Amino acid sequence: MQNDPRHERATAGALAALAAAIRETVDDLKRLGDRAVALREQLGAMPLTEAMEAEERPLIITKLVEITDRLHEVGGVVRRTEAQQLRAEGRTHEQIAELFGVTRQRVSQLLDSPAVKRPSKRAR
Repeated sequence: MQNDPRHERATAGALAALAAAIRETVDDLKRLGDRAVALREQLGAMPLTEAMEAEERPLIITKLVEITDRLHEVGGVVRRTEAQQLRAEGRTHEQIAELFGVTRQRVSQLLDSPAVKRPSKRAR
């Protein structure tokens, strides 16, 4: 089956967005690691309440949730675009499922799901 340039462009774009999100996440995690060490050190000198009230916003745990949401979203886009490209290249649902390590039913969901951004289910 012939490659469809639309699928190739979509997959390449999704992978570029994933690479950018990973780089951003690495930077964020380095900063959060430093903040966690600082917070731990403050606990010897003050109660957790005071330390957290003085902590930079967003809180460490809040930022971790944001990072998780970011990676989940961009990862979902990559998986959907890859599944669509593989299907366009003639792969069966079963073959795609084997490549991804998921069920055929999950592949069907990926292929049927819109590429639009869904809001996070997590409370902010």
